[in-house]
Amino acid sequence: MSLEKVSPSGEKHGLINTVANSVHDNDFKHMKPETKAKAEKLKKEDNRIVKARYINHRGNNERLTKPYCRWAGDPIQTWNFIPGETYEVPKGLVDEVNAARLAQRSELLDAKGIPTKKDGPGVQIHEFVPISF
Repeated sequence: MSLEKVSPSGEKHGLINTVANSVHDNDFKHMKPETKAKAEKLKKEDNRIVKARYINHRGNNERLTKPYCRWAGDPIQTWNFIPGETYEVPKGLVDEVNAARLAQRSELLDAKGIPTKKDGPGVQIHEFVPISF
């Protein structure tokens, strides 16, 4: 499966652009050996390509265009996702999108009619559903 796709209407989606990163990979030289091993393992896991289907909870006409660069030295990638489509994406990108929540403010008023500042649970708008991890 290709990382860049074109819809029947001509819209590019998937990986639509890659730019070189001006920050060089430092190979975690500044870290202690035990922390370095954990970071290298996490980087390898984040860069693993997985297959997932994109869902937008606001509707099928919404899109997600997102830049992605998790580690120093990695290229800066721009992704465009269409709901219902299946993509091969880095696992770090899937984790980043699935962790994002839109904060919800309470609409409650106190006795004087002033809105309260109580936050509700975040709402997930964008989600990747795993097909093969």
